Amino acid sequence: MVFSVAAVGCAAEEAAPPAEEEEEAAPEEEEEGPAAPSDETFEWVGQAALPAGMPPHEGLVRISEKIETMSGGRLMMTAHPAGAVVPATEEWKGINSGVLDFCAGGGSYMVSDMRFQTVFSQCPGGMPPLPLMIFHVQEGHEVMNKWYRDKGFAFIDLGGGFHGLAESWIHTNKPLNGPEDMDGLKMRASGDAGKILEGMGVGTVFMPLGEIFESMQRGVIDAFECSCPAFDYSMGLDEAATYTYLSPSRAPTEVYQFLVSEEKFMELPDDLKQIVIDASIAEGVNYHVMLNSRNADAIVAMREGGEIIEPLPASINEAFSIEVKKFYAEEVTKFPELEDYMVNYYLPFANDWNEQYGFPYPVLTSLD
Repeated sequence: MVFSVAAVGCAAEEAAPPAEEEEEAAPEEEEEGPAAPSDETFEWVGQAALPAGMPPHEGLVRISEKIETMSGGRLMMTAHPAGAVVPATEEWKGINSGVLDFCAGGGSYMVSDMRFQTVFSQCPGGMPPLPLMIFHVQEGHEVMNKWYRDKGFAFIDLGGGFHGLAESWIHTNKPLNGPEDMDGLKMRASGDAGKILEGMGVGTVFMPLGEIFESMQRGVIDAFECSCPAFDYSMGLDEAATYTYLSPSRAPTEVYQFLVSEEKFMELPDDLKQIVIDASIAEGVNYHVMLNSRNADAIVAMREGGEIIEPLPASINEAFSIEVKKFYAEEVTKFPELEDYMVNYYLPFANDWNEQYGFPYPVLTSLD
């Protein structure tokens, strides 16, 4: 019996299960962070619609330098002045042909191929710069891009660009008191505004900027429009007339687009795409600030030089706004892209803005 008990005890000892091993904790999965920027570099060639030293070229250089800095040199952009690569004002055609990758241009230079371009860049009776900039970023550029693609163009607008100030309404050698003083006036004027002024009895004629001074001296014209006070003063045009009347209604903005090749843009990694978009939108404000400062200095200098600078009489603004509505009510029936951009997007936005904040002059908010 003793032997049996001992044997059973030994068997029990041998049969005892091994101690359970502690399970090793599974390694935690690391969260994936944002992908490291690629080392690939890109080079773009661009051109401005105006010569070196003029605001659009200055703005294009600023955008290029900022993008180079923000990208750590991964996107290098060379900003040429007008005519360096393609003929001036044909920069958008240069992108279509693959000679350029970006530009400061477009706008009213494209109006014969895309009718809404004048409404965007320099709409008579249109919105001032701030609401136009917001509209452009919010939805306007996407409407434009839809039509660019439909027309087979190779470029897109990223929602930014070069948003300038209102032009001087008119320079003349005689005082203006009301709409009756516009009747029979011989005036250098261009674009849609020139056609609208004809409805007020103005005899409009277009000529290059370099011919304005002599034409005023010889009596070929007795009034003219050119650009904002800073630009006019830089060209010495304040000496061509006695009176300058200011109002945003004839040309409330002067916008040059920042257009880029859609193919080249889509080749960029996502971080570079965002850098290009942000730099473009930021320049809209920077460009405006630059011109605002220069305008203020120019007006002081023009007054010191003897120029009489006054607000345009309200009655002329009102008469002009009536002609604007008549003109565009007819134009939208001729061009589907103009009707879409203006009636479906631009005017509803302008009406909403007017209800919330109001405008400082009569602005087109409907065609009724």
